[in-house]
Amino acid sequence: MGESFAVEDLVPMLSDYMDDLAVSAHEHLGDVAGVAVTVIVDGAPFTIGSSTRLALDVDQIQYEVGLGPCLTALREGIGCYVADLDSDPRWGEYGPRAAARGAASCACVPVVVHDRSTAVLKVYSSEVDGLTTHQQRAASAFAGEVAGAIGLAHSLSQQARETDDPPAPSAVAGSSAPSASGRAIDIAVGVLMERNGCGPAEAFELLRRNAHSADTAVGDAAREVLAAVPGVDDTRWDF
Repeated sequence: MGESFAVEDLVPMLSDYMDDLAVSAHEHLGDVAGVAVTVIVDGAPFTIGSSTRLALDVDQIQYEVGLGPCLTALREGIGCYVADLDSDPRWGEYGPRAAARGAASCACVPVVVHDRSTAVLKVYSSEVDGLTTHQQRAASAFAGEVAGAIGLAHSLSQQARETDDPPAPSAVAGSSAPSASGRAIDIAVGVLMERNGCGPAEAFELLRRNAHSADTAVGDAAREVLAAVPGVDDTRWDF
């Protein structure tokens, strides 16, 4: 725990995956205006994945203003649900500008890897108080998937440095994005990291040991982990 690493070094491995994840989250959440994931690159916030142009534009407004719920979640590791961006006074002009662009409410969920906030997953709605409790809970589940993907990319990067064999930019996406089993593993890794207070390598090793003990595949062991998470459909893994 507490291991230091730069997420910006992992962007080439993660960018395609995060776009796919944002689109997948949007589809599962249903009637939302957009989903996006923010990380820090060269000291500045950067949208590494988004499902709509609106989500990307609202992110950019926040970066320009320098204030907003996403940046607060990223800096302080505290998530929030903003029911009415237009009337919320906490972030100056950001709220009214976001609302004018089409984002009336939003949920921001920090992504914690190695005991620090490394990314934020955002869900935007075009309606005031437009996100249900179920959708907010589902956003937290997808934040766990982001954590798993970042942790996996970090582990792959470490292994590559040790073997002097650079990983392919699509290593993370190629291993898990198209596969329901791979997505289940990513999310389960994030769940185990939070549950056990450990890093991605330790979480994956725990998952692997569970699979070995049960004489089953790692993907099946991941589904067993997810079946115990409240609000997750354990038959289809829809959030």
